[in-house]
Amino acid sequence: MKLLRITRAARPQNAHTLAALAGLAFTLSAAAQKEQWLEYHTGTEPKGYRWLELSTNPPPNVTLPKLTSAPYFGVWKNGLEFNEGRRFCLDRTARSGPYDRLVFDANGNGRLDDDPVVPCQSRDDNSAAFEPAKLVFKGEDGPITYHLIAQFYQFDKDRAQLLVGSGGWYEGSVELAGKKRRVQLVDNTVNGVFSDTSTTPSESDLLIILGDKGVSRYLGKYLELDGQLLQIEVARDGAFLKAQKAEGVRLGKVRVPEVISEFVAFGKNGHFIRKPEKGELSLPAGDYRVNSWSINRKDDKGTAWRLSGSSFTKAGDFTVADTAAVELAIGEPVRAVVQANEGKSEVSFGLRLLGQLGETVDLMRGEERPRAPRIHVASLTGTFRSTNTFEYG
Repeated sequence: MKLLRITRAARPQNAHTLAALAGLAFTLSAAAQKEQWLEYHTGTEPKGYRWLELSTNPPPNVTLPKLTSAPYFGVWKNGLEFNEGRRFCLDRTARSGPYDRLVFDANGNGRLDDDPVVPCQSRDDNSAAFEPAKLVFKGEDGPITYHLIAQFYQFDKDRAQLLVGSGGWYEGSVELAGKKRRVQLVDNTVNGVFSDTSTTPSESDLLIILGDKGVSRYLGKYLELDGQLLQIEVARDGAFLKAQKAEGVRLGKVRVPEVISEFVAFGKNGHFIRKPEKGELSLPAGDYRVNSWSINRKDDKGTAWRLSGSSFTKAGDFTVADTAAVELAIGEPVRAVVQANEGKSEVSFGLRLLGQLGETVDLMRGEERPRAPRIHVASLTGTFRSTNTFEYG
């Protein structure tokens, strides 16, 4: 059944219409999820990160403010407008020194000469940090406010870059799995939208459940909480979420090596943490990417060791179906990869542990990293010998 959306501009004008619509709302309420509203908050610490490209070429047909020398220009593309995005320019208060003047097209009128300068919080020779820039968008029910935090970087002769993060989030108390909980919705993708889902972490937004045992999950169709599977829906602008018990979910089996102690995967279905039993676990049918795995062991002295893999690429993508189990080659064996980079007067060596799918592998002894390995280097003639210890990066 198609739901009827009633906006403030379409409120009923007489008692008969009101009664009819009230009856319709009563009929639909049993099937529809309840909207649980959240409040918009701002802060000075960015949530989520995204690099923006900078250019010295001024944008065509854009009215600019008065600038000094060698300004930078760029565009922040967002999911709230169907255009090329919000333009901005970086300038400096002096002819040399740090770029400490930032101007965004805050009102979205395509100009940069009628917008306020974003105050600079701190600066040095290579960087500048700005206060949250307030941007206003047109929404269905009125204006939508969004805050963007920017940090400028340029080291030596490296190219200039602008790092942006979300300066605002939605927060409130909602009912999830039969309990009232304080939650935050974070625009992790930094595009103005709070409902993005993907198999890639950087392309997914976050739901954070606050409390002593904080829970952070990438958004998806489902949310697993206190052993319950919930179906959730998040408003694009983050203003509300809906949640209800998931019904009729098709599950599929995943097989991993029996030594795997914990397995984490995410996709558009959601973010799931599993402790496999004899190498087997189940997930709602759909597409996923491995987020991490871990193997826990104890040595002959009772000391706990943990081997874990993370930072998966597309090689970690897999599909779960309810017709047949999918097997994943993760965990051991792990390979050590040594890289050598030759400079003008020295050679630097790097050592990484990689898993079967190219993921980064980390080794922990209790709560600490074990002593770093040593490297012995010698020439073929034996006239040069050197022994050094790797450092953790």
